[in-house]
Amino acid sequence: MRLGSRSMVLPVTIAKMNWNDAAEDLLQQILAQTPRPVRESAEAQLREAAERLADDDGKSRVGVETVIAAWVANTPEAVRSDLPRQMERFGLDPAEYAHLLE
Repeated sequence: MRLGSRSMVLPVTIAKMNWNDAAEDLLQQILAQTPRPVRESAEAQLREAAERLADDDGKSRVGVETVIAAWVANTPEAVRSDLPRQMERFGLDPAEYAHLLE
């Protein structure tokens, strides 16, 4: 915005996506199983992926289903076959997410 000969920079505000408590809890459980040296970068990747998926679906908050979709999508193919066992440890039914695991 220009005012005479002076210019003013307006800050760009990016809205932070809300997370429901269950989604945040699941993310923390997943991260607890992630090796410490890569935990921070894994958290950033999962948060970004989950928020992008929620936004793409027109949602204003991240839920458990979205975290699971981001988790599966960000898990390397080499270890993806272990996800059903991990889901069971978190109290999830892998059969409900078979479409994501294919």
